[in-house]
Amino acid sequence: MLTKYSTISLIVLIMSSMALGLNAKESKQAATAKMELVKVASLNTIDSNKEFQRNVQLVQQQRALAAELLSKMDTVQDEVVHNKLQTELDGLQQKLNENNELMFKTYGFSLNRNYVLTVEKSHIHMWVTEEESKKISAANKKAKK
Repeated sequence: MLTKYSTISLIVLIMSSMALGLNAKESKQAATAKMELVKVASLNTIDSNKEFQRNVQLVQQQRALAAELLSKMDTVQDEVVHNKLQTELDGLQQKLNENNELMFKTYGFSLNRNYVLTVEKSHIHMWVTEEESKKISAANKKAKK
């Protein structure tokens, strides 16, 4: 029975390799084509930015855990342990696919692409006395006029 799962893992690895090969071909085509950076989402608040960062980190961790589970499955000899790992991997892959789809619907983000996060607006604050605050506020008002 362990051979059956090893064969399935081998098929999955071959299919992954084929997909990577296709991605490599697409990457070569993309490298020769002129690339453009397009905006796919705007995060208008600090909280939305923090939530996005947490969500990206979650799907990246899930992907890393799936790779780790697959690696363990390839080395384990015990059929019971192998089956347990397979069940865990199946559940994780389903959840990862759901989360990746939700990330795409929400932010236009997918694990299959590379992204650039651009800070468009930033505020710098410092602690000052009340007197300093009045001087800074007055200077800022003068500068705006």
